Amino acid sequence: MAGINYLEYEIQYASIVLIWYDWILMLPMEIKYIWGAKIRVSTVIYILCHYALLANILYILAISNAFTDSLSCDTWYKIIGALSVLGRTAILYTFIARTYAVWRQNRIAYAYLATLGIICIGLDIAHVPGLSCVGSSTIPIANDLLSILMVIFEFSSAILVSVRCIQTFKELRRADGRPRRGFWDLHFEQAILYFSFISIFTTASVILDFRASAGFYQRLLNALTLPLSGLLTSRFILYLRKCDDLAALGLGSQVATRNSAAEGGGILSTIINPDFGSEWGPVDVDGLERARRGGNYDHDLEGGMEISEIDR
Repeated sequence: MAGINYLEYEIQYASIVLIWYDWILMLPMEIKYIWGAKIRVSTVIYILCHYALLANILYILAISNAFTDSLSCDTWYKIIGALSVLGRTAILYTFIARTYAVWRQNRIAYAYLATLGIICIGLDIAHVPGLSCVGSSTIPIANDLLSILMVIFEFSSAILVSVRCIQTFKELRRADGRPRRGFWDLHFEQAILYFSFISIFTTASVILDFRASAGFYQRLLNALTLPLSGLLTSRFILYLRKCDDLAALGLGSQVATRNSAAEGGGILSTIINPDFGSEWGPVDVDGLERARRGGNYDHDLEGGMEISEIDR
């Protein structure tokens, strides 16, 4: 028992150090692109993704019996579980919005991921009342289904985004004849980065749920899995805000093309940053091809993001 308690504390301390270190590391970008900018939907999503900054500290205090009020450790664990529901909801929302964007408002892709996301949120809410500091959840079916569906959701999101990005990379090369960096690179890199890290933890969590003995070992990775998901998602939002900022500084209202083919391209900004509308988004391949043939297009690679200006 002493060894288990020691391991539990070590994992909790490691997660707290990692989460706060990353937050301090990204603080300059956060101040500039989140707090120094207009409040948007993505501002709320960003805050919720950082739920673990508070939740993990509350948990370590709860298991250390640091609270002297009438609330038990189990009650605090349920409060932390409720905070995690908000964090997971923000993460799922971001992934669904990203997929909806890169697939140009494809309703099938959106309906598939949105359905999975809603079920995951429902299961997350359902399993909170059964949480306890010691032992397994009293509602194991909700916890098991949530673990399985989150793996399916993450795999599906990574595959959908990667496939669409690879297709677009090929189209861009045919349109202009040279590789370029921009919106699609951001989404492809973030999708692969997230999948490479988090899929290991979520898959391992599912295995532990079914193979490990009840109690601590079943939730061994809980202190890392969802907080890391929030950490990487918040980084993605920061980079997305940075792209918005570079676009605004670079070419103002002329950022990206504005024709029917670009409608799907700007939808992510419409969902995450409603006030920004469709002023920038994935590169309009058809527009680039027409501009290339007519010889009237510019490229601005400021900050690594390609900004196309057509018929200035």
